[in-house]
Amino acid sequence: MNIPKAQEAIASLLDAFELLEWREDENFKDTPKRVAKAYSEMMYGLSEIENHVVTFPSDYDGIIHFKDICAVGVCPHHLLPIEYKITFAYIPTREVLGLSKVPRIIKHMAARPVLQEDLTKEIKEYFIHKLAPKGIAVLVKGIHGCMKYRGITEPEEVTTVELYGTFMEIPQTREEFYNLI
Repeated sequence: MNIPKAQEAIASLLDAFELLEWREDENFKDTPKRVAKAYSEMMYGLSEIENHVVTFPSDYDGIIHFKDICAVGVCPHHLLPIEYKITFAYIPTREVLGLSKVPRIIKHMAARPVLQEDLTKEIKEYFIHKLAPKGIAVLVKGIHGCMKYRGITEPEEVTTVELYGTFMEIPQTREEFYNLI
């Protein structure tokens, strides 16, 4: 992100709001700088995702489940925050992923302007490509600032789901995933 250019744009936005006194008000002294920094932090997912995925050999063939990974994204339509709780599960094929990598990768993927529906699918596809698992389940719950802060009270939370492999094909496996939630 070009921080100086973002700062200029935010200063122009404040001018456009006709907050003409903002330039003299101490409370706004570093607002363009702070807002640009905040957006760069919220959108760190625009940078290249860590490509070194560490896997370990394993004979484990059950579900590996991560519940409520907290992440923050940005609505691509309004640039307002989206608070996510992401549940992810996979069934490995001879290799398991280092446990700390899953939340780190998912948080990185969420931290950018992206539709929740697309994020859900992209998480599934990323891990299919990196792990070649027997199955993947991704459930994303989002509280969207673009709804919350614009006076829309329902729904408070939006849920999207992507299933792959055994989670899609075998009802008992899908049921086990939903029971873990």
